[in-house]
Amino acid sequence: MKSMLLLAALAAASIIYTPVEAKDSQVTAEQSVIVQPVNINTASQSQLAILNGLGEVKAQAIVDYRSKHGAFTDINQLTNVKGIGTKFIEKNRTNIRL
Repeated sequence: MKSMLLLAALAAASIIYTPVEAKDSQVTAEQSVIVQPVNINTASQSQLAILNGLGEVKAQAIVDYRSKHGAFTDINQLTNVKGIGTKFIEKNRTNIRL
Protein backbone atom coordinates (compact mmCIF):
# COMPACT_ATOMS: atom_id res chain seq x y z
CA MET A 1 0.00 0.00 0.00
CA LYS A 2 2.75 2.44 0.95
CA SER A 3 4.62 1.71 -2.28
CA MET A 4 1.45 2.44 -4.26
CA LEU A 5 1.02 5.76 -2.46
CA LEU A 6 4.67 6.55 -3.08
CA LEU A 7 4.26 5.87 -6.79
CA ALA A 8 1.18 8.09 -6.88
CA ALA A 9 3.03 10.87 -5.10
CA LEU A 10 5.96 10.59 -7.46
CA ALA A 11 3.74 10.77 -10.50
CA ALA A 12 1.69 13.65 -9.12
CA ALA A 13 4.62 15.77 -8.02
CA SER A 14 7.19 14.82 -10.66
CA ILE A 15 9.56 13.81 -7.90
CA ILE A 16 12.12 11.11 -8.40
CA TYR A 17 12.81 8.86 -5.43
CA THR A 18 15.82 6.60 -5.64
CA PRO A 19 16.64 4.33 -2.71
CA VAL A 20 20.37 3.88 -2.22
CA GLU A 21 22.09 0.64 -1.27
CA ALA A 22 24.50 1.03 1.64
CA LYS A 23 26.79 -1.91 0.79
CA ASP A 24 30.03 -0.43 -0.56
CA SER A 25 29.11 3.17 -0.03
CA GLN A 26 29.27 5.75 2.69
CA VAL A 27 25.63 6.56 2.05
CA THR A 28 23.16 5.10 4.53
CA ALA A 29 20.22 3.00 3.44
CA GLU A 30 17.79 5.70 4.64
CA GLN A 31 19.15 8.35 2.30
CA SER A 32 17.50 9.04 -1.01
CA VAL A 33 17.69 11.52 -3.83
CA ILE A 34 14.75 13.86 -4.28
CA VAL A 35 15.23 15.79 -7.49
CA GLN A 36 12.46 18.30 -6.91
CA PRO A 37 12.14 19.64 -3.35
CA VAL A 38 8.85 19.29 -1.50
CA ASN A 39 6.88 22.45 -0.70
CA ILE A 40 5.52 21.90 2.80
CA ASN A 41 2.83 24.54 2.25
CA THR A 42 1.28 22.91 -0.81
CA ALA A 43 2.30 19.22 -0.74
CA SER A 44 -0.25 16.50 -0.13
CA GLN A 45 0.17 13.82 2.52
CA SER A 46 1.59 11.36 -0.02
CA GLN A 47 4.02 13.96 -1.40
CA LEU A 48 5.26 14.79 2.10
CA ALA A 49 5.62 11.10 2.98
CA ILE A 50 8.57 10.69 0.61
CA LEU A 51 10.80 12.82 2.85
CA ASN A 52 13.38 10.81 4.83
CA GLY A 53 11.99 9.72 8.18
CA LEU A 54 8.44 10.84 7.47
CA GLY A 55 5.68 8.27 7.18
CA GLU A 56 2.04 8.66 6.32
CA VAL A 57 0.97 9.53 9.89
CA LYS A 58 3.50 12.35 10.38
CA ALA A 59 2.83 13.61 6.86
CA GLN A 60 -0.87 13.86 7.72
CA ALA A 61 0.05 15.67 10.94
CA ILE A 62 1.85 18.31 8.85
CA VAL A 63 -1.19 18.70 6.58
CA ASP A 64 -3.49 18.99 9.62
CA TYR A 65 -1.22 21.53 11.33
CA ARG A 66 -1.04 23.58 8.12
CA SER A 67 -4.84 23.52 7.79
CA LYS A 68 -5.30 24.70 11.37
CA HIS A 69 -2.47 27.27 11.63
CA GLY A 70 -1.94 28.41 8.05
CA ALA A 71 1.16 28.30 5.90
CA PHE A 72 4.60 27.73 7.34
CA THR A 73 6.78 30.84 7.16
CA ASP A 74 9.94 29.10 8.38
CA ILE A 75 11.07 25.50 7.95
CA ASN A 76 11.87 25.31 11.68
CA GLN A 77 8.14 25.73 12.43
CA LEU A 78 7.82 22.05 11.54
CA THR A 79 8.97 21.34 15.11
CA ASN A 80 5.54 22.61 16.21
CA VAL A 81 4.05 19.50 14.59
CA LYS A 82 3.86 16.58 17.01
CA GLY A 83 6.51 13.98 16.14
CA ILE A 84 8.68 16.29 14.03
CA GLY A 85 12.01 17.29 15.51
CA THR A 86 15.12 19.20 14.57
CA LYS A 87 16.86 15.99 13.49
CA PHE A 88 14.22 15.44 10.80
CA ILE A 89 14.52 19.04 9.62
CA GLU A 90 18.31 18.90 9.35
CA LYS A 91 18.17 15.58 7.48
CA ASN A 92 15.69 17.02 4.95
CA ARG A 93 16.53 20.73 4.87
CA THR A 94 17.75 20.65 1.25
CA ASN A 95 14.58 18.85 0.15
CA ILE A 96 12.08 21.16 1.86
CA ARG A 97 10.71 24.41 0.40
CA LEU A 98 8.18 26.94 1.60
